Amino acid sequence: MSREPLRRVSYTERKSKKAEHGGVVQVCHFYPYTYSKKPEVSAVCPWSELVLFAESLGARLSGKRSLRVGDGVYKRLLVFGVVRERIRDPSKAGELREIVAGLDEYELHFWFAKFIAATERGRQALNRPARAFRVLYGLD
Repeated sequence: MSREPLRRVSYTERKSKKAEHGGVVQVCHFYPYTYSKKPEVSAVCPWSELVLFAESLGARLSGKRSLRVGDGVYKRLLVFGVVRERIRDPSKAGELREIVAGLDEYELHFWFAKFIAATERGRQALNRPARAFRVLYGLD
């Protein structure tokens, strides 16, 4: 019996010049495997919101700064993190959590693949598919 491979989500903090962030932002890193050194995607997203969402999906925190999750939870966290970075209103984070948790497997894989493909073209390329997600699901 083979187990599905675990994927890792962690965060780091870095300084920000914007006053709205209070001088520090949390950057969430999504790694394709637990032993990967280079993240697949990085998104500026509050770590506490990501952990809250992961716990609602049944994942557990494996240390202060990292999560080890299965494939389905990883895809949901990545979609949530990328779209959450581009939502300015923090009150819409709860609505985003409900939308991402309610995606079926095909929709989830579609958005995951779109974000991974966009990442290969650079961080700015994530704006277009994230905007499409927000418009399609009424988060704008």
